[in-house]
Amino acid sequence: MKKIFYLLATLLFLQNISFANYNDIYVADITYDWIKKTDVEKEAIINEVHDIIFENNNMDKINIKADFKDKIKDKDRVAHYMAASAGHKEYGDDIISAFYFKKQKHIYMYALQNKKDVSKSYYYDALGHLRYVDYIYGEYPEYPYYAIQYRVSGKPVSAIYYVSKDNQYLFEPDGTFKGVWYKHNLYDKHSQVILKRTTY
Repeated sequence: MKKIFYLLATLLFLQNISFANYNDIYVADITYDWIKKTDVEKEAIINEVHDIIFENNNMDKINIKADFKDKIKDKDRVAHYMAASAGHKEYGDDIISAFYFKKQKHIYMYALQNKKDVSKSYYYDALGHLRYVDYIYGEYPEYPYYAIQYRVSGKPVSAIYYVSKDNQYLFEPDGTFKGVWYKHNLYDKHSQVILKRTTY
């Protein structure tokens, strides 16, 4: 009788897992504990990370076009585009990354980071025009570190605190907390998924 009971209990458990929604399964599998934290704990973490980023950065507009005249147009656009499209992680003196739209084979943007100066990353569109610049602070590539991203106009876009490859805290330029990335999901203060990404 006990064997039958355990068998039925196991079947019911497996059935519940099979019909659970994506977030239920995803949350059950991760060790990340943002979802389990109280509002007070979350607020304390947000404030601590906020202070690390914004205490010494006023997020003023900067002059990208004057500071990076030689970076505005990628002189090796074709070679970099081909290398990024082929999945290369390095090309010459640069670390290279490719960005794709979901379910598309062609990249819409690639990023370059000089191996000798990893304090900045430069994002180019497919035609080799500079679109964004990341200023990176901390002991990159060791975690934690943070980055502030600017448009080519010099206007700040966002600030991101990198805890690990899987986990980042995202803030607006004015210091407003946007959410916490964990792998493919961006969670808000209420642990609700507000955005998804295909790569991280």
